[in-house]
Amino acid sequence: MESKNFLIIETEIGWYNFAREELLCTFERASSIAVREMSQGIFIADGIHDLNGLAFVKRAGQVLGIAEQFSDISKVLLPEGRFYVRVIDSHKCHGTSEEKEIGQLLGGIGRVSFSNPDFVVLAYHLDKWYICTQKYSRNNLEKAKRKAPLRPFFSPVSMDPAFASFLINMGYFPHGSTLLDPFCGGGGILMEAGLKGYRVEGIDILNEMVIGARMNLKYFGIREFSIIKTDFLEFQSDKKYGGIVTDFPYGRNSHISKERSEFYFRAAQKMSEFLETGSRACIVTDNMENLEYFKNFFDIDIILPQKVHKSLTRYFTRMIKK
Repeated sequence: MESKNFLIIETEIGWYNFAREELLCTFERASSIAVREMSQGIFIADGIHDLNGLAFVKRAGQVLGIAEQFSDISKVLLPEGRFYVRVIDSHKCHGTSEEKEIGQLLGGIGRVSFSNPDFVVLAYHLDKWYICTQKYSRNNLEKAKRKAPLRPFFSPVSMDPAFASFLINMGYFPHGSTLLDPFCGGGGILMEAGLKGYRVEGIDILNEMVIGARMNLKYFGIREFSIIKTDFLEFQSDKKYGGIVTDFPYGRNSHISKERSEFYFRAAQKMSEFLETGSRACIVTDNMENLEYFKNFFDIDIILPQKVHKSLTRYFTRMIKK
């Protein structure tokens, strides 16, 4: 019976490209830990890791044993205690009807409990059968508490917490470094960064947003932050940041007063001033053409589109300072 110390990771349906990039950033790029895709949306990562900060991971299990055939599942040894089984089959040939049988193969007679289990068995049918104990299940309620309508200060254009979290994760910034959001609005991105342990600084041209962002950050227990009211294009500082993360103003909710081309060129130039060579900026913009203004100062590393509705697509972009 083959067995290794690794995780099977299940990601959010419909966001596989985002989930893949997030896992690669979290494991391979940041920590040189191998990750490979086994099936659409299902990955294997070497070792056991904390997945709490990942936006698009739904569930994960630690592999106890690998079975070539269905009948070989009986050779997998479970820990002591009560459990129940869930089947996840990428081939769509097995499902809930086999969960009872798998439980019996694993010695579950008299041990199955749905109301008070000691652990949950996840049976993944991929190239083989991977029998796992569940190590992580996403807490949707906790993230829902941080959605814009439930914050003390509400901004209707604030980014969803999951995508704000992803934007930070795709930067794989140095742990504990200071991140800057030069167009911070109500502070949604800074909130997620602060909850991940980063020190955060924000800038906004509107006093209402500055006050609101401070209110939101304090409400969610973030203490190491600075939010100032100024025009980022006029902002002066000798400081270098660990990274920049921002959702650029766009559409009717934008407060851009300059010509769009001038605004983006100057914003790109200004952002580059606050980063060391090789440091990363992760931004969101509503138009691919806007990225052209960054190419004098940054190498574009990756672009992931998110279609919001018929007339709006947002482009999540990671750039590296030249």
